[in-house]
Amino acid sequence: MIEKEIRKLSREELLEILLKLQEILSGEQKQKLQEIVREYKKTDEKEEVQPVQKRMSREFVEEKLEQIQKWQKQIDEGEFYLNTEEYEDYSSGYWDPDWITEYYDEQGISDKIMAMIRFAGDCVEDRRYEEANEIYQWLWQMDVSTDQEYGDPVDMEVLADHHLINADMEHLALLTLYAEYQESQPEERAQNIYQYFSLYAFFNLHIEKMFYVGRENLQDTERFWEDWIALLKEKTGDLEARLLKEAILYWKGTAGLLELAEENVSVHPSLYLTVIEEYEKAHRYEKIEEVGKNALDKIDPDIAIRSEIALRTASVSSRLMHEEEMMRFCWECFCSDTTVKNYLRLFGTEEMAEKYGMRGKEVLLREKTGTNEEY
Repeated sequence: MIEKEIRKLSREELLEILLKLQEILSGEQKQKLQEIVREYKKTDEKEEVQPVQKRMSREFVEEKLEQIQKWQKQIDEGEFYLNTEEYEDYSSGYWDPDWITEYYDEQGISDKIMAMIRFAGDCVEDRRYEEANEIYQWLWQMDVSTDQEYGDPVDMEVLADHHLINADMEHLALLTLYAEYQESQPEERAQNIYQYFSLYAFFNLHIEKMFYVGRENLQDTERFWEDWIALLKEKTGDLEARLLKEAILYWKGTAGLLELAEENVSVHPSLYLTVIEEYEKAHRYEKIEEVGKNALDKIDPDIAIRSEIALRTASVSSRLMHEEEMMRFCWECFCSDTTVKNYLRLFGTEEMAEKYGMRGKEVLLREKTGTNEEY
């Protein structure tokens, strides 16, 4: 794209292009891009920031907050509630009906919540982060009562699922994190932001997008990334593993991710798989083979992810025409996940069948009889 066309793009379009570029750049290219970004951020932080005129008057904000706090109290105390209708739905089968709950908003709760969402967004735009943060915290903790005495209360996610509110939940979640970041003390930011990821609306968020959702650049980002990565290192689970991978790739590149994988092999062995995927994008096949060997030596043989790493590395060894390594990786793939499918891979070449075929058959027989022996 020529320079003239680039200059016509909006800030949002340029941001989207940069985020997409990160998905296809090699590790070295990502690191170079990060260096450029950091240089610009350093320049911005050194420049004297001139005060920006607030768009909303203090009187207007206080008036809006007074009304919002009144609504919040009425919802919290059950003065405002949703009407419901419950019935069995037999459309999926007579013997296994689904229990359906329909919600009806006869008191305008949805309009009030949407008004809060819009005003909180206005507060972020006007750099009134304290007010925005208080509203967002209440929204995500909110429980709306129903006319059923023993019925479950309704939260933001249920309201969205039943189309009672019409909000961009991803954008709302990102604004929430942005406001939380702005209002939290540096030492508390990582933990405060992590707590939101227990909510479904945050599950698929890419946290790096938080840095671009508001008007102002977030400060102390280096400390945040260090604290965020340190926190996630101590957590287990698929969500935490994904967040950790993305944080390392964004902040330290593929080399940093490899270092982390080696340090945390017992907690997050899947990091090795992500390292391999990143090197595949850069066509660094020799490096993949090296990483694969190292991973197989360190990861518990009984963990299924080891089998997947071995298979991906075997494919690369085949591309490099390293037949001995390819056969070994196929064998390790089978040892960590002794399925028939992985057994059949041992017959990919005549030499491999002769070397590993009978050994694989013996393993399958031992699995069937429950005999545990070393492979």
